[in-house]
Amino acid sequence: MTVRVADTELDVRITGAVRALPTVTPRDSDDGQPDAGALLCDLGALDRALADRGADPLEPRTWWLSAESGGTARAAQALRDRPAVGTVRVRDEIADALRSDPLGAGPRSALTALVPAAALLSATGFAVAAAGAARERAGDLAVLRALGAPRRRLARAVAAEQGLVVALSAALGLALGTVLTRLFVPLLVVTGEGRAPVPDLLVRLPPGPLAWLVAAALAVPLLVVAGTALRRPAPAPALRAEREG
Repeated sequence: MTVRVADTELDVRITGAVRALPTVTPRDSDDGQPDAGALLCDLGALDRALADRGADPLEPRTWWLSAESGGTARAAQALRDRPAVGTVRVRDEIADALRSDPLGAGPRSALTALVPAAALLSATGFAVAAAGAARERAGDLAVLRALGAPRRRLARAVAAEQGLVVALSAALGLALGTVLTRLFVPLLVVTGEGRAPVPDLLVRLPPGPLAWLVAAALAVPLLVVAGTALRRPAPAPALRAEREG
């Protein structure tokens, strides 16, 4: 394609494309059409092409620098002490600004607060479901005990039945939560201009805290299941209740 650089038309060949690039902000043009973006060229090759056509070469106006580990702040301050350098932007400072931006920090804080609430709600639901299932099976267990079924075998059966329900529910909830988190969290966190951050938001689900969260959510229902399996009520009242029911 042909582009105009420094009042000189040049033929360029596009070798690749990226969706976003730092320092290139998408914006709408005057006619309402989306901005075409930008071209990333090798400065040396570009200046040689301009020189071949008798045009003045371009000078870099922005420099990208890397600092030693732990020396970013010192290097940035040294550059800022030189007025001729101009504006100095630090990647870590930009990341901190994005994390503290109200439009981005608000949804993250809300999601963080929802995590323990969701864990408590799921644990309560598991416990209530396990207790209800145990009450429904009380009559059947009483009949089996009256027929001579060993208590230990009945306890293992109850624990296996309720444990399987808890495990399947936890696995399904974990998978669904992971999918929803990766789908919707990037849509909720935006910059101060209401746009998606560049680079894209990194959604991480650390295994350690996630395992602790799952363990906390499963602690209550597992305790209820264990208590239900180990309790030894007399079969006579349960049989009378079953008969009356």
